Amino acid sequence: MTKGVIKANCLSKKYKIYAQPLDRILEWLSPSGKPRHREFWALRNISFQIERGDAVGIIGANGAGKSTLLKIISGTARPTEGQVHVAGRIAALLELGMGFHGEFTGRQNIRLNGKLLGLSDEELDRRMPDIIAFSELGDFIEQPLRTYSSGMYVRLGFSVAASVDPDILIVDEALSVGDVHFQQKCIRRIQEFHEKGTTLLFVSHDPGAVKALCGHAILLDEGLIVSQGRPDDILDHYNALLAAKSARNASFHMERTATGNHGAGVCHSGNFLALITDAGLQNSRGEPVSLITAGQPVRIFVRVFFLGDVDKPTVGFVIKDRLGNEVFGTNTYMLGEDIGPCASGETLEAVFTFDLNIGCGEFTLTAAAHTLDMHVYECYDWADRIFSFQVAPSADFRFVGMSKCYPQLACRREKASREEAQKLLEEIFQDAGSRLEMGSEYGKYLCRGWYQPETGEGGLLRWTDREFSFFLRTRGTRLLLTLACPRPDIERTTLSGTISGNGVKIADFKLNRPDPETLIFDIPSQIRDKLVLFKVILGESWRPGDYSDCGDFRDLGVVVQSIRME
Repeated sequence: MTKGVIKANCLSKKYKIYAQPLDRILEWLSPSGKPRHREFWALRNISFQIERGDAVGIIGANGAGKSTLLKIISGTARPTEGQVHVAGRIAALLELGMGFHGEFTGRQNIRLNGKLLGLSDEELDRRMPDIIAFSELGDFIEQPLRTYSSGMYVRLGFSVAASVDPDILIVDEALSVGDVHFQQKCIRRIQEFHEKGTTLLFVSHDPGAVKALCGHAILLDEGLIVSQGRPDDILDHYNALLAAKSARNASFHMERTATGNHGAGVCHSGNFLALITDAGLQNSRGEPVSLITAGQPVRIFVRVFFLGDVDKPTVGFVIKDRLGNEVFGTNTYMLGEDIGPCASGETLEAVFTFDLNIGCGEFTLTAAAHTLDMHVYECYDWADRIFSFQVAPSADFRFVGMSKCYPQLACRREKASREEAQKLLEEIFQDAGSRLEMGSEYGKYLCRGWYQPETGEGGLLRWTDREFSFFLRTRGTRLLLTLACPRPDIERTTLSGTISGNGVKIADFKLNRPDPETLIFDIPSQIRDKLVLFKVILGESWRPGDYSDCGDFRDLGVVVQSIRME
């Protein structure tokens, strides 16, 4: 027998979505068998293996397929395609109150759930006092569950699941409902199970809990496995996905690079309209340091190069410990500082000065440029682990725990050459070619202003916004852009536009036909044989819903089929 206790092979799960309950009955009765539903694939081709004793975190945004996957593994749902093999007894805490009866008392529900988990009457009698004691429900154990709060549901559910000494423990986000005291109590119990060799599948949006409990993580997005590996790396990727979903005009890319003296552990993600070219730690005299004493004054600087005009950028940093937990972070928005608009080709250096009141140990610095207070709105560049440093203990006293510092901000602007940013771009996009199709594998080169790929008559295509950008290596002298504007009145009202590359204007153009056409642009000599950020600005956007009752009110520009050099 192999070590793998959970083996999933090409798992897929399809649901039928009906507009109204009556459609299900009409579909059954229809002699023609005409479908009255649409298909939704919650999972697609999921394959992985989990070894005995592993602790694995399942991470993903709402609707990614996490709960569906756990239901299939626990046996409460069946896959549409593929197989899953599970070896051992499972205890699962999935949906809140799953398997409970609202009219039964807490004690009666313990007995009911215990039976479902395979416990005999003798085992239940023996374990009942411990289950009730762990739940801390007191006299409520004799009350009907319909009188319980959501937190009391969780207490009862986890207490039963934790009483069966399972081979596999599955917890799906339920602990987030309980109070802090009970959450910590549950985490301690989970850690005890893991130390005894229990396999753990844990779903949570709390990065601290995932890092504390899991040694491996799987990232799901739209029913697919996006990546898997160390929790710290996967959570970074998850943050980038969240930002991409929150800002449709951003295309995200994760790439390991080496930057100067900072080593090879930097992970950049964003739409790269601004680049973190450097960040680090200085002492009070402005000298670069990588070792500092706790409590000493420091300066954290973040240097940003803007490849495009940005109205109100936010620049900030986060200090993380060796486990990836956030120790302290802030940014210009949180400090109430409006640094104003930044122009293309400009460099901004933000310097945060404060006393480094954190404990001793090894730390990393993450720097970011984005909008508003968080990078999930529109992220220009999130440079994770761009700098590492050590904090030595101070001579007065030692302490543990989180920290709160009081930074003072100073910003310096200057017009800079593109060489530094171009070097970093070359490292990030070293595999860039001179042709772009519209499939998802090319998404990392599509910057601001792109929608998700769709299938059209000529293959994959993408809609754009009024402004859109892309990276391309200019091997050749001409840029060929195949696009169309199927706006109903396009033949009567011409759509104008301008295209530039690396800030150099290339040409103006006009569109006055709905069918695809290939526009040809001569590339100026100063941007040939380089990695170039192309930017297209259209005269206006339009919404299909303004011309028909299709219900599509996206702000659209054109539809692009391909981009290539020759």
